[in-house]
Amino acid sequence: MSTETSDRLPGMEDAKIEALESAAMEYVKIRDKRQKLTTKEVELKQDLLSLMHEHNRDHYEYNGVTVDVVVEEETVKVKIRKPKDDDDSE
Repeated sequence: MSTETSDRLPGMEDAKIEALESAAMEYVKIRDKRQKLTTKEVELKQDLLSLMHEHNRDHYEYNGVTVDVVVEEETVKVKIRKPKDDDDSE
């Protein structure tokens, strides 16, 4: 009895494997969302840097929000912390 294997010929597609198809589609969906968010993050970071320049600031701190211009990289670092006295009297 002969044991032949059916090798795929050049140009033939693989048979569909549902788990791989599903995982690939889920990955692409999340990757595309991340790429859109990254684009938006870059735009907002540039806007913030422009505002820091407009106001001649390299450091800003108020109510738990800290923004520093990083000169070597021409970027900004942002930290948001809950204020120590957390009252709503503003």
